[in-house]
Amino acid sequence: MSEFYNHYSAEIFALGGVLLLAVLLFCLYRFVPFFRKWFDNHTRLILIVLCLFMVGVIAFCAYKIYSTFSGYHEAEETFTEITQNVVTVVASPTPVPEEEKKPDVDPEVSPIVVDFEALRNTSSDYVAYIYCPDTKINYPVAYTDNNFYYIDHIPPDTVNANGTIFIDCRNASDFSDQNTCIYGHNMNDGSMFATLRDYREEGFYAEHPVMYISTPEFNYRIDLIAGFVTEPTSFAYAGKFESEEQFEAHIELCRDLSTFQSDVEVGPEDHIVTLSTCTYEIDDGRYVVVGKPTKIH
Repeated sequence: MSEFYNHYSAEIFALGGVLLLAVLLFCLYRFVPFFRKWFDNHTRLILIVLCLFMVGVIAFCAYKIYSTFSGYHEAEETFTEITQNVVTVVASPTPVPEEEKKPDVDPEVSPIVVDFEALRNTSSDYVAYIYCPDTKINYPVAYTDNNFYYIDHIPPDTVNANGTIFIDCRNASDFSDQNTCIYGHNMNDGSMFATLRDYREEGFYAEHPVMYISTPEFNYRIDLIAGFVTEPTSFAYAGKFESEEQFEAHIELCRDLSTFQSDVEVGPEDHIVTLSTCTYEIDDGRYVVVGKPTKIH
């Protein structure tokens, strides 16, 4: 119910106002003789005003609902077109020949092949691509100089409530920070980063323990470490750590709070990626999924 309210709060507020007005008018008519007499003398005028008011409220609600679903459709069309034009998903990637294997790179081959030249022709702000097999997470990742623009924009410069998956502007765009934070909305139609909240269930993690991120330079397998509910200013969004001990404490706290159990090992030399979306268990809540990126072919 809280998720429904957060997505349709304006419509609920408007309809609630109509109901409250109706109750108020009934009470005045029932218990205030002067108002009853006045009402009886002006019934036609009052009914006309009430009808116009109701029509206005219904029109407002209809417009808001239409705008919401129109935004869903527009975003879906935009990102589906990008996916079809720049990304190839390979169910069973061909192993890399021994002579082509790169040092310090895991021999696994990424299940996605991204044409970054074509992707950047769509928008120069696209710096990566994120994919989680058998889920709706299959999106380009943007980066710009602030954390506000892509909350409600999709390229090219289109206002849309779905927004775009984007990297925190305080991070480097190449995942070189020890913790790179990526944000996306929890949309009511299950798009963008809504899937992250499914990691509240151990069984979902068991079926989807990894994600993949591609950049122009490298492909990464993201081995998931933890997922938990937190606040928008919590420790989870720290980008840098002053010592190995501080980083290790960060990882342990993530594990302690996690809604699923992972045996992925994280060393002091490793980096992490923190994926974040809204959740409604607490006021202004966030659900974050933390993973360890490993370079793959």
